[in-house]
Amino acid sequence: MKRTLFTIVLTCLFAFSAWAQAPAPKPEPKPEPAPGDSQPSSKSEGAPEKPAPEEEQVVDDTEDVIFERLVGLYLEGRGGVFFTLGGARGYSNGQPFFGFELGYDINERFSVQFGYASGYQAANPLMYPDQCSGDDCYDYHLDFGLTFFNLSADYDFLYGRRWALEVRAGGGAVIIDPSAEPGQGAVDFDVFGGVRFEYYTLLKHFTLAAEYDFFYVLPTGIPSMAVTASIIYNF
Repeated sequence: MKRTLFTIVLTCLFAFSAWAQAPAPKPEPKPEPAPGDSQPSSKSEGAPEKPAPEEEQVVDDTEDVIFERLVGLYLEGRGGVFFTLGGARGYSNGQPFFGFELGYDINERFSVQFGYASGYQAANPLMYPDQCSGDDCYDYHLDFGLTFFNLSADYDFLYGRRWALEVRAGGGAVIIDPSAEPGQGAVDFDVFGGVRFEYYTLLKHFTLAAEYDFFYVLPTGIPSMAVTASIIYNF
């Protein structure tokens, strides 16, 4: 009986050992997909997709300069060259011309001004002493100064975003010292017209200008002109 039981146990151990050493079956190869079939996704179904990295943004450090033209009250300083025409010589030597204006822009195209300006006339008297007869011939002074107090207006007939071409006209009172001719009154009058170019700078309150003006003094009859440059400050 014991021998039979021992034989059964030994047989079971031998069978178990043979089963444990047997090689594992090879997995069957998967069939290759036919052309045109969609490839299976390597991602597991239901798993959230990883967001694609955002494209690198190029940062522009430059800033656009915002231009703003101011209108309203302004103060202008001007300087240039002054000439008289006609007279005994025909034209005077070029002399300094300077002035100030207080103006107001009614809108972007129309402005009014009150101005003070002073110029000097040299070597062009209305008449040389040897061209006249009488005791007052020496009252025709060779040199004299003209001081203008004028009201004027200008209009932009051509303009762009940062520039304007204007026409100007005005008139007022003139003080001539010393007198240009014998018996001249203390105050004469003048009318004038001109052309003006303005450039609006990126400095918010400042404008640059260049101007040509033609003046005529009445009743003495003195034609003159001035070529000037200006700096304008808008409040």
